[in-house]
Amino acid sequence: MKILLNFFNLDVGCKDTLAHRRVIIIKSALFLVVPVFIFFGFMNTFFIHQYIIAILDSFAALVSIHAIYILQSEKDLPKAAKIATFNVMLFILLFVYTNGSSHFGLIWTIFLPIFAILVNGKKIGLYISIFFYSILYYMAFTSIGLWDDGRWMIQDFMRLMFSSIILIYIMYMNEKALESSDKKLIETRAREKDYIESLHLLSITDTLTDLYNRRYFNEMAPKLISLSKREKHALIFFILDIDYFKQYNDTYGHIKGDEALQKISKALKDHIQRGDDFIFRLGGEEFAGIVLSEDIEECHIWIKSICKIIEDLKIEHSSSTISPYITVSVGVTTVYPDDGLNIEQIYALADKALYAAKEDGRNHTKFSNN
Repeated sequence: MKILLNFFNLDVGCKDTLAHRRVIIIKSALFLVVPVFIFFGFMNTFFIHQYIIAILDSFAALVSIHAIYILQSEKDLPKAAKIATFNVMLFILLFVYTNGSSHFGLIWTIFLPIFAILVNGKKIGLYISIFFYSILYYMAFTSIGLWDDGRWMIQDFMRLMFSSIILIYIMYMNEKALESSDKKLIETRAREKDYIESLHLLSITDTLTDLYNRRYFNEMAPKLISLSKREKHALIFFILDIDYFKQYNDTYGHIKGDEALQKISKALKDHIQRGDDFIFRLGGEEFAGIVLSEDIEECHIWIKSICKIIEDLKIEHSSSTISPYITVSVGVTTVYPDDGLNIEQIYALADKALYAAKEDGRNHTKFSNN
């Protein structure tokens, strides 16, 4: 039962729809071919007494079973396809040779190009079909007046040749059209994926600063808290607020204010470069950051250095009472995996530290004592 279930399992690591289609075709074909070969082998052995054809049937059945094994165990579709195709080709050629076109025996030859092109692709399938029919044409032409008790004529040979050429052409063009359609479908899906990703990025990004927005903060904060617990890392959360930013806008105008926000955002991104750290613009002149780390002291040092980095941008701020340049105040809280705090509690602690930093003269960092 397990063998049968494995046989009907069509997953052999297909990377595209063409490969998946070829797996279905080759498995379906082998599923039919094996019992057919076994049946005719039995009939030719015990009832018709055509022992040579019975041997061919048995050999073809064994090779087909081997192709199934290659497909199931080694997950090698190209190898299984070639084994199955050459097995069918050899069987048909030997059958035609021994049958002599008796009782419409040549009807079996139409299956080779169909099978070869469908399971091997248009290029390899075309080469196999041309090779097959070259041998078949030679056999058919040299047997004029001999096959089918002398009734095989030049007209029959011409009909075989032209019908097989038309069949190969139709199958080749059909496969070419399918491959072209699949290629366009893959390209369309890739464009759709890029478009969806760009839409998602737009939905989570602040358009002015290119930092993550408040919506993404609300989405990611609980996930990062859970991640810090799983990995046993501390979560360092900080809130940053630009000092006297209302007065800056009143003095220099909102366009200059937007430019200042962009410069500060770029400085924050450049300063916090690790892939697993997150910087958000929560709104107005307020920013936030979430960092997961085992080295808490190091994180505290570079978060504390943010104030100097921003002041060193030397963005003129004549309305400030603490510096000739724009400065920021930062409130930080550190949460350990066992603290069990939610984002609202963490935010409140950092906000309290930020308030303390402002009360303490601004332009520096305060750490909460949670």
